[in-house]
Amino acid sequence: MVVEEPEPGKLSAILFTGIEAVGHQSWRDEALQQVVRDEHAVLVRELLPRHGGREVKRLEDGFLLEFEGGLAAVDFGLELQQALKVHNGLVAVERRVVMRVGVHLGVVVHRDGDVFGEGVNLAARIEALARPGTLYVSETVARQVEGQLESPPVRLGRGEMKNIRLPVAVYRIDPPEHRRRQPWLSRVRSLWSRNTPAH
Repeated sequence: MVVEEPEPGKLSAILFTGIEAVGHQSWRDEALQQVVRDEHAVLVRELLPRHGGREVKRLEDGFLLEFEGGLAAVDFGLELQQALKVHNGLVAVERRVVMRVGVHLGVVVHRDGDVFGEGVNLAARIEALARPGTLYVSETVARQVEGQLESPPVRLGRGEMKNIRLPVAVYRIDPPEHRRRQPWLSRVRSLWSRNTPAH
């Protein structure tokens, strides 16, 4: 009888993004939905290399991303929310991207370019809880980034999550109200104007 050895795991920060359903009549337009999703994808892929992140896969309304550490993932999430705020000020109401972000630092298993494990499941559960426009993170991430952000993590409480063995503490991180102007924002504006149709 051959006993298979367990696959080796790796400590990674897993980040999920999810587009919140826009509360406008036009969101029922499937073509418009695709425009919003594609604008979100352009922005994610433009910013991801700046933080050493890896696109694991694109989901229907978001992304599954992997980072070496919690701080890189949180910095990416904060810049993404900041850029979306700029984007939403430039486009029609029906094209605004309202997004949730969830981050967890845990052990994952890599297989065929994908990632698996409780660390991935927990990050997905946190993203589903997140308030649009902010980041929700697990306690392991909050501890890693403590003292390194303008807006410190705010503890929201501890609760049980589906298919997660232990109760999990969740924290909220708000993008800073006033942040130094980033030179990449002008390039992002250019990308949107070139790649997205007007509605």
